[in-house]
Amino acid sequence: MHQNISKLHLDILDNKRLDVLTKLTPYISNFVLAGGTALALQINHRKSYDFDFFSSEEISPNFALKLRNILVIQSIAVDTSDELTLYTSDTAKISFIYYPFSEYFKTGNEDKLTYYLSESIAIQKAYTIGRRGAYRDYFDLYSLLNKKVIIFEDIIEKAEKAYGSLFNAKLFLEQLTYFGDITNFEIIPVNQNEGNIEPDEVKKFLEETVKKFINTNKF
Repeated sequence: MHQNISKLHLDILDNKRLDVLTKLTPYISNFVLAGGTALALQINHRKSYDFDFFSSEEISPNFALKLRNILVIQSIAVDTSDELTLYTSDTAKISFIYYPFSEYFKTGNEDKLTYYLSESIAIQKAYTIGRRGAYRDYFDLYSLLNKKVIIFEDIIEKAEKAYGSLFNAKLFLEQLTYFGDITNFEIIPVNQNEGNIEPDEVKKFLEETVKKFINTNKF
């Protein structure tokens, strides 16, 4: 990764994680970087420490062995055809996920790293939140909407197209405004001097967004 000329905000990664990503990239051409880290690299909204890679192909039984030639792996938490999750000696958590929805989402590429574009991540976050995501997923969606990367109506429409019956728009709207069972609200901003955005502000923004959508669409 050439940090000085990159269009991505590689400075959100510490040196150890940047090194992990640099080592991995040449060997994972059939995977796409997803989730909060892929988003933070594009919109620079928060620190992110884990790597999630999606593939339209199931995880090979020999993939973990292949990775041992690239990284120093401390432990493997999950090793199935649907998911491989491991921790490196530098405490980086890396997940490789079988994701059969990839055809619906747009990707970018830089220095051989393929990643989902921000708009696509917004749709994926809606699916995650509909199945009960973590606070960081709510914060990511708040950031995407606040920065006008995508409009809310498009998230609903495109999620229904991508996931079909697996995406329940009504449940998503309900979950988006319910913070009652969230226990970890920790978000680390990229610029510590700017301070953090409080969960109450995020919740209020999402409540107003959902209310406006329901009133407009008679949902």
